[in-house]
Amino acid sequence: MPSENIPQFTGLILVSGQDRPGIMADLMTTLSEFSVKIIDVQQICIRGRLILAVLISLDQAHAEAIAIDLDHLQKKSGLDIAIDFAEYMALREESDSLIVIIVGQEIKPLKLALIASEIAKMDGNIKQIRRSEYNSLESIELQLSIPNKLLKVVQQNLKEVALLNDIDLSVELGGSARQRKRIVLLDMDSTLIEQEVIDLLAEHAGQGSFVAEITKQAMNGEIDFKEALEKRVGALKDLDVSIFNKVRKEIKLAKGAQEMISKLHACGHLVGVVSGGFLDVIEPILQDLKIDFYRANKLEVIDGKLTGQLEGDIIDSGAKLLALKELALLGKIDLAHTVAVGDGANDIDMIESAGLGIAFNGKSKLNKIADTTISQPDLRAVLLFMGIQF
Repeated sequence: MPSENIPQFTGLILVSGQDRPGIMADLMTTLSEFSVKIIDVQQICIRGRLILAVLISLDQAHAEAIAIDLDHLQKKSGLDIAIDFAEYMALREESDSLIVIIVGQEIKPLKLALIASEIAKMDGNIKQIRRSEYNSLESIELQLSIPNKLLKVVQQNLKEVALLNDIDLSVELGGSARQRKRIVLLDMDSTLIEQEVIDLLAEHAGQGSFVAEITKQAMNGEIDFKEALEKRVGALKDLDVSIFNKVRKEIKLAKGAQEMISKLHACGHLVGVVSGGFLDVIEPILQDLKIDFYRANKLEVIDGKLTGQLEGDIIDSGAKLLALKELALLGKIDLAHTVAVGDGANDIDMIESAGLGIAFNGKSKLNKIADTTISQPDLRAVLLFMGIQF
């Protein structure tokens, strides 16, 4: 990381004590009497206790006067105010910082310790920590300073720890780079919805066990997806088209799906769905959700009956990658600024190619190549990994 050392005379001011209105105003009023510049400011409040840190640059000749005024403020306010004036070599980095995001329903101290230890092994320093919580979901973001480390190196090292210890974790560029992800493309079955549509159809055809086993093998990457799809569709032959409405009523959205989509749209993001399932069943659902873009297979119907064949090209792994590229083109952004979410082996190509590839309760083969995993059935975790607050 190219950098430049810039010497400055600075003052680090640490304020702690019982929180109350007006603390920041009193501190800034005191500092306003001097020619100072605020370099950084951070504040947290836990159980009514405040910790406020302010880093300023100043004329060294004013240091004593500022210290006297801050001492007066300490006595008047009853707060603890510590100061440290020193020459500071500020590091100006040309690239964005790295952010580690850990998401879970309950993040245990041991998991944080494992991640922090791996960061330390890479000579990394945790500069800032931020915690967010929404209902049962929790995220902890660590802002890192790691000298001479490439993003991919940090990602791989932390991912190994995460997979071994069942930690849902992602490493992203911070700053403006994180805000550039403007497109989210989702798989449908077992991702946006809880079920596999073809398994639901097969139950009505009396072929439930046969089709479910093939589906399992295909999602695990044990057999070719196209071959598996053709076998499963063949088992649906002679079903009446009225089955589409019946199956649609059996479909349940994944937890947090509606809220995730609404929030992404509110933030100006495009949301797409690409599915190895069937438009005949899912299209009305996608339209109700106001999905911006979707691709899926279509079942052939003659005289009101399923023929056991498909119409048009099959949506397989390669077609899902093409859909991601098409959606990126629609949004006029680079693939590096896309997010892809899926659960099975046929999602590998798009998840490998997206800027952030997420395995949502994924199969083992997908988890190994994805940038991050979500192991709880709540799609709102996608927002936390993207740095979007509820």
